[in-house]
Amino acid sequence: MEFCPNFISVDEDPAQWARDREAEGYPIISVADHISSPQPHPHVWVTATTFALATEHIRVMIAFGNNLVRSPVEFAQAALALHRVSGGRCEAGLGAGWAENEITGMGWEFPSARDRVGRYIEALQIVRKLLHTGSCNFKGNYYDIDIPLIGPLTTPPPLLMASSAGPRTLRESAPHVDRLELMGFPVSDVGDPSQFAGRVASFSEDDLVARVAMAREVAPDMPLGFLALVGAGPDPALREQGKAMGDRIFGGFLGEPERVATNLQRLGELGIDRVQIAPSTPDTLSLLAPYLNKS
Repeated sequence: MEFCPNFISVDEDPAQWARDREAEGYPIISVADHISSPQPHPHVWVTATTFALATEHIRVMIAFGNNLVRSPVEFAQAALALHRVSGGRCEAGLGAGWAENEITGMGWEFPSARDRVGRYIEALQIVRKLLHTGSCNFKGNYYDIDIPLIGPLTTPPPLLMASSAGPRTLRESAPHVDRLELMGFPVSDVGDPSQFAGRVASFSEDDLVARVAMAREVAPDMPLGFLALVGAGPDPALREQGKAMGDRIFGGFLGEPERVATNLQRLGELGIDRVQIAPSTPDTLSLLAPYLNKS
């Protein structure tokens, strides 16, 4: 089981942040693809490239490219370039896109849930073909692609990952990817703090077990990840926040580092092999490292 810190800050130095995580023993780091929701984010490809050039062996994950902002052709081209620059350390996660305010803020129309998923499944097929062959001829409901060749092609190609918050996405994305990340909440609620807190607080171990079982039905051997919202440290406020959530999963990810680490590691017993950590405090990752990255 491995743990993947997620970088979301526009104020921290990404190169130093990446070097710190490598020194702490984390095997992989990630960066999200957002502009301003729910807060300002660094540019995904610039940041990921900075990670790769600043480190030696830690893997770099795109978590997850926004399919509403980027062409799947551009996404594949960028992933291939990062894979070459990093010496084969890129893992390419593509997401359907959920932040409506970012899309409408750029002057574009935000698609319906049905269309977002439809576009997403087609995009995953296009990216898969481009990563593996460098070419793609595809005609679907949302894309009409005719690309004779892109590069640089590498052997092996970057791993392709999908993020799933619902049964349709899980069912239709699994055949086209190398691994899946399961979401513990509907991402469309992230922008509304009042609703989002309730969604997170209500997610239970039984809910995760059910999602893992659903994934196993469509992809029995697929590696599965999980996104955890984590706050570790001695601050009494963190302990109180965790207690307020009761015995639900996310409540166990708030509080004293050793307790939080134990609860994160327990996800392995439920079928999760990688946990992506979204830290809520500056010291969370450093405080957890001795417990999570034991050799």
